[in-house]
Amino acid sequence: MKKKKVIFVIKALWIGGIETALINLLNQFDYEKFDVSLLIVHDVLELLNRIPANCQVLIADRERKYTFQTEYKYASIYHLTEEVQNPSVLHKLFMWTIPVVKWIENRLYIHYLRQGMRSEHFDTCVIYSDAVAEMAVRAVEADRYIMYYHHGAMRHMYHDKIAYKKCEKIVAVSQNIANELKRFVPDAAEKIVAIHNLIDVNGVQEKATCQIEDEFDRNKFHIVSVGRVASEKGMDIAVQACAKLVEEGLKDICWWIVGDGPAMDDIKRVVAELHMEPYMRLVGMKVNPYPYIRQADLYVQPSRVEAFGLTITEAMILGKPVVATKTQGAREILTNQSQGWLCEINPTALAQKIKQLIFDTKYAEHLEKKQMERIYMDNNREAMKRLEALL
Repeated sequence: MKKKKVIFVIKALWIGGIETALINLLNQFDYEKFDVSLLIVHDVLELLNRIPANCQVLIADRERKYTFQTEYKYASIYHLTEEVQNPSVLHKLFMWTIPVVKWIENRLYIHYLRQGMRSEHFDTCVIYSDAVAEMAVRAVEADRYIMYYHHGAMRHMYHDKIAYKKCEKIVAVSQNIANELKRFVPDAAEKIVAIHNLIDVNGVQEKATCQIEDEFDRNKFHIVSVGRVASEKGMDIAVQACAKLVEEGLKDICWWIVGDGPAMDDIKRVVAELHMEPYMRLVGMKVNPYPYIRQADLYVQPSRVEAFGLTITEAMILGKPVVATKTQGAREILTNQSQGWLCEINPTALAQKIKQLIFDTKYAEHLEKKQMERIYMDNNREAMKRLEALL
């Protein structure tokens, strides 16, 4: 039987939930049935070594030559569109032309990608990152296109009308987000389906056993939160909730934030202003965050928006009790208290729920680790079955 040729397109392989979800998916493919490729259009390749060997990796970049035979010649135009500190008067005047310059440079880069891919034709192109949607539909030749939607917030910057029109299906990573997306883009409503992200059950468990340099003082109650340090992930809510717990006398706590991002300076400022240095540990981005989750007494997801909540499910697989704010993704995962607890999206509600669990000596007994393993392995098989039907 002839294999189906499928290509996934993503912007980069930096450390993040979307990228981890893609790697989990690629590792679940039946490579006897599918010839799978991955096109990366920016050379941030932190997770490249986790791509399965059976998947052909194509790498493009504006600065360096990787897979394609020729170099991209217009990187200097791309750099003209970047913001600079202390711009000159001339540069400020030039900034008025930026939208036009960006459009021109984007078309030049699409042409470069199309030339590099000109000998390839695929049965299906899966656009896994909205940031490269237009590039994918214009540069990759395929019989059909599918697009993933990973975001919890309905912001116009996450939507590409060209891709929505071109794609046969738009895959939302939770049913709640699929329902919202249908309301937000009603013209594409009939194309929208929900397929959960896949969980690498065995991989999470294996990576969780790795040693880390940071020590967990077992005389303290340890809370761990993992995610990009940006407004939507609510790490500032975590710091404020920690301050409320300390104010109420719960001083034997240590809250670990594993991640980095554009709001890190703001988080450090809030930690300093609230004098939370003895209680908050900002350890930065980790390729392997699972040893931190494994050593936690409680996993907390303080997000403002969350389309799915991959780390929530990973914490559950590691047998950890979970508290999460009521985002669309978390509400779909934590459907009852036998799986975890939900609270409103504010520091007071979060602190109250954590305090309740600290004083509940049976708080950790709700989770059957083996049961979670079975559930998510079954979910993986169902998700792959539904995706393969689209390909």
